[in-house]
Amino acid sequence: MARARSRYAPDRGLTGHMVTTMFLIGLLYVVFVGVLLAALRGSWPIILIITGGLFIAQFWFSDRIAAYGMGAREVTPEQAPELHGTIDRICALADMPKPKVAIAESDVPNAFATGRSEKTALVCATTGLLRRLEPEELEG
Repeated sequence: MARARSRYAPDRGLTGHMVTTMFLIGLLYVVFVGVLLAALRGSWPIILIITGGLFIAQFWFSDRIAAYGMGAREVTPEQAPELHGTIDRICALADMPKPKVAIAESDVPNAFATGRSEKTALVCATTGLLRRLEPEELEG
């Protein structure tokens, strides 16, 4: 099923930053494997188990780790109607399904999205961001 074209133009700068970040994370894995090779000379099975386990854990649990690290708690539309309304409108404009919505108790203005699929997608905003921005500003 094809989706309608989004009203948002692609952000090439953001895409470039994401590719650079993925490259650096990959490089970190290469360095980690190099350190393991130096420390565990010739122990390929152990190195494969360690790095494979870390890779799978990072892929599978990264969304929960990010939310836990921020102290995010999922909120219902009744608990945060303005935030849910904003996310509903943005999702409608972008022609995408609505993710779970969470709020993190922090005075630092911040927001992030995480998840490896539509099922695990989560958008989180801090209380500091919600206090400082008007709803129109929050929408972008």
